[in-house]
Amino acid sequence: MLLGVLGDIHGNIEALTSVYDKLIGLGCQRLVCLGDIVGYGASPGECIDFLRDRDITCVKGNHDFFALDHQEKIDWEMQDYTRDAIIWTQGQLTEEQFNWLETLPFSVKIDDMQFVHSSMETLEGEYWPYIMDPKAAQFHFYLQECQVAFCGHIHIPLLFTCSESNGIKMEMLKAVSLDLQSDNKYLISPGAVGQPRDLDWRASAVVYDSLSGRVEPIRMEYDVAMTKEKIIAAGLSEDLAERLSSGT
Repeated sequence: MLLGVLGDIHGNIEALTSVYDKLIGLGCQRLVCLGDIVGYGASPGECIDFLRDRDITCVKGNHDFFALDHQEKIDWEMQDYTRDAIIWTQGQLTEEQFNWLETLPFSVKIDDMQFVHSSMETLEGEYWPYIMDPKAAQFHFYLQECQVAFCGHIHIPLLFTCSESNGIKMEMLKAVSLDLQSDNKYLISPGAVGQPRDLDWRASAVVYDSLSGRVEPIRMEYDVAMTKEKIIAAGLSEDLAERLSSGT
């Protein structure tokens, strides 16, 4: 099966549309979203409807999770601009969109592949680990049941390989064929659609051939100027707009 994997859309409908068109054009038979559909960007409802209308499999990310928290006193531990963006997002979504977010699982398994937003280390929203080094990856690999898994959250395209002989290796994701005949386990981060943080502003995703093990990263340009204008017009932090063109 040719699979398109994307995540960390963050309310960026322009980036999402560009990536979707590319993945479909490449012949992907199924798409999976790794969460954080909302947050930061100015088009959260549009992104939800886009994914829902196309019946794209999604897991719940931390921004999706917090958007569902309507407590009067918000005590989340996060940057002020992140909190402000979540509160703003809560005011934009319809009841139907909230209900759809609520139904999203924290992880899904398709064939012999697992998909999670943050890490298999925690799957109930208690905390959201960043897998940014081999030490953080070891907790995930301990609980990864399938040979191949995908995660979001870090906004950087990375490949982690866990083997008995070499331990855990981390590298920037590039086109590669995974050795599915080995005992290795693999964890792939496709980077971010809506807010990349690897110094490349273009929207990021991957195409994965589950039969051959071939991984092909893709990067897509989109109308970033329009996206930035919409963020500023919505009254969100200008920093959220500016970081889109720097990939940080």
